Amino acid sequence: MRYLAAFVLAVACMTVLSVCLVLVGGWIYGIGPLKSIVPGFSTMKPNTAVAIGALGITLILEQHWSKGRAFAWVGTLPLSIALVTLAEYAFDWDAGIDQLLFKDSASAHAPGRPAAATSVMILLLSVALLIGRRDGLRWLKTFAALCTTMIAWAALTGFLFGPQALRQVPAFNSVALPTAALLLALAMAVLAAKPVSEPVRTAVGSGIGGVICRWLLPAATLAPPTFGWLLSQGGQMDFFPAQFDWAVYSAVTTFGSVGLIMILAHRITLIDAARTAATELSRHDGLTGLANRRAFDAFLQENFSLSKRHGHPLSLLWVDIDRFKRYNDAFGHPAGDELLKGVGAKLISIARATDLVARVGGEEFAVVLPETDAEGAQVVAERARREVERASGFLRQVTVSVGVATISADMASAARLVQESDRALYRAKRAGRNRVASNATLPAQSNA
Repeated sequence: MRYLAAFVLAVACMTVLSVCLVLVGGWIYGIGPLKSIVPGFSTMKPNTAVAIGALGITLILEQHWSKGRAFAWVGTLPLSIALVTLAEYAFDWDAGIDQLLFKDSASAHAPGRPAAATSVMILLLSVALLIGRRDGLRWLKTFAALCTTMIAWAALTGFLFGPQALRQVPAFNSVALPTAALLLALAMAVLAAKPVSEPVRTAVGSGIGGVICRWLLPAATLAPPTFGWLLSQGGQMDFFPAQFDWAVYSAVTTFGSVGLIMILAHRITLIDAARTAATELSRHDGLTGLANRRAFDAFLQENFSLSKRHGHPLSLLWVDIDRFKRYNDAFGHPAGDELLKGVGAKLISIARATDLVARVGGEEFAVVLPETDAEGAQVVAERARREVERASGFLRQVTVSVGVATISADMASAARLVQESDRALYRAKRAGRNRVASNATLPAQSNA
């Protein structure tokens, strides 16, 4: 948002500076290029410059000094100029404001009168700035700025294809190139101004929508007018018959659209793959490669709900490495890490494809056994205990204690199943370690 605020301020300041150059250098001192940029093009009219400058000042005040609502007074100036000018066009009326600042006998149009399209754009931006902060009318701010963007872009594209053709359109016949450029920049700044309009918020967002916009919008915006200009130049040099120009333009733009769609699909595929990989990493323990506590909780909750709904058995093993701290102190942390990975591998070797083995603590592991009753869980737990006890890849003999819990009719939550397996584990520890204890031997408890 800081970058957007800087962009809005930069556009507003650039607009005010440009208008000052046009009025002072162009109209007071008669420097022609400052009024039209390109000789022979329409010039920016004085009233237009005043209105655009007022829009820039309004934008600055609205963003940075809005507590006193001072911007509202400045914003009424371009609004008034636009309304009076449109009334002059509609009723063939001379309000007497067109010649107030400067007279230009060389111009076919009143030197102070903005073009009809320019007046519409100024009107839209004035309304957008004056109502932009009102919650119920923010959509109107966005709509007005987008309409201005479309009109200004059409004018700039008209200059690209040929200003002579643009002059044949009554609403655009006296639009100046700097006028269209400044109003386009102002419209984009209004969209980016606080509160930020949804199109800009989407384009600068960090999600997939923002990535797609930043990849595709520049090409989608610039490619058609660029190719159209190249085609018009080719037509002037008789590369193609005039009637064939539209067929070539249609074929190339279709090919470009297909290319953009393919780029979009490729970007979505890459983003989806990256997110899938990140999700998988977030659900696995970095040391052992087993599921982590987050994945364990989700898997257990899902299977607990299924077991309660359909009346199927479900068991949980809670496994703890006996005297792990002594092993770590005696042989060092790297050896302890290897021990954790080795025990995890042993548990994976005795688990089925439908089971889940997770590292849930420092030296604690859990094995979720769907469709497994108390007797079957006891067998799996005893097998896990023996596999670790007989393992020869450690620096000394290692044993584990295992707590076994099986779902019962009075068990109300997955947390209760974890609690009972943990209590069974401590019973195994107190009984001398290297053994299996089951919740079947626990005294009756109230529901969790």
